[in-house]
Amino acid sequence: MDLRAFLELLVSTEKPLLPGSTALWLALHLGWALVLGSGAMLLAGRLAQRYQWALSLSLLVLTLLPGPVSPAYWLGLVFQAPSLTSVVLCLGCVLGRLRRRQGRGCGIAALDPRALKILLVFGIALGWLLLLDTLACLPVSVYAWGFASAAVVAMLVLAALLWLVRGSRVSVLPFIVLALFVTGRWPTGNLWDALLDPLLWLALQVGWLVSVWRRWTLARRERSATRA
Repeated sequence: MDLRAFLELLVSTEKPLLPGSTALWLALHLGWALVLGSGAMLLAGRLAQRYQWALSLSLLVLTLLPGPVSPAYWLGLVFQAPSLTSVVLCLGCVLGRLRRRQGRGCGIAALDPRALKILLVFGIALGWLLLLDTLACLPVSVYAWGFASAAVVAMLVLAALLWLVRGSRVSVLPFIVLALFVTGRWPTGNLWDALLDPLLWLALQVGWLVSVWRRWTLARRERSATRA
């Protein structure tokens, strides 16, 4: 195979590797089960640990049920399947809480804030780019690029650059997501669906707005205290 043929194969989106029907079902139900189960455990932090586990496991089992009785059925209609990033983040938060209870650290405060900001900006920008693509406001189909092998290579390069620049625990997140995607092509076979989902995109923007509001309020209070 010559270089030109290899490059054409690298950027081709005509024959993407897609997960099977069973993998698609697991990506939807198991993905939401892990996200909802982790979220329930985090939100019920003031309850006794046994109640947290009971609530989390009950919601997990309910989400794995087939048909409209499952929350995954309705969430899938609105937000599709959760991204691998959402699943890894939720499981990471639960693991961090368990480690803190054991006195071993690993909280959010211990993570690199600059690396978090880089991932936050990338996630928000990618979401807006995909939204513009959905509205046919771009001259090319960005979403279609997610089926090409070149997209994985590009994200590996960006993840390696983030690791070289920041080299923190947060920098491992893209590598984990990319490894899971390459292994099973979850959740849809498109890389962008593995990196970001609509619910995560909304959460990133809400988190950013809250952060801006807090900084603005704090700066305003400091100016008022200085004048007084």
